[in-house]
Amino acid sequence: MQSGISRALLFILFVLVSGPIKAAEAAIHILANESVNTHTLSPAQVRLIFAGRTQFWPNGERVKVFVLKASEPIHTEFCRNVLQIYPYQLERIWQRITYSGQGDAPVIVNSIEDMVAKVAATPGSIGYYNLDGAPPEGTYILNIGERE
Repeated sequence: MQSGISRALLFILFVLVSGPIKAAEAAIHILANESVNTHTLSPAQVRLIFAGRTQFWPNGERVKVFVLKASEPIHTEFCRNVLQIYPYQLERIWQRITYSGQGDAPVIVNSIEDMVAKVAATPGSIGYYNLDGAPPEGTYILNIGERE
């Protein structure tokens, strides 16, 4: 009897410590306008593009970057898991580039749906999204190559 109570107490303790179980979240994908014509980027290239250090695609077209507000959980997840930096670090990089005149900050959009629509409508653009299903017309998902 005491063994059963001990197991029940251990189970309750485990649930309390581990917190609520979350449903699996959709993966974040890099979304590009169909005009980009680059299908694979290394993780370093993705970081350079979103940090404003790479401003032109290999075909010479200007890169236009779209992001969500820093307070959005999807933006935080994108920064942490894809770019491997904190959102505030990315914002500081954008501020330096903008104020030094070396480039433009990304365009901040209000929602994932807005980002998808803007990437689809803007040649040379890139963004990210976590929606299920095929990418919308006029866009495609960029592959991220192996880690360095």
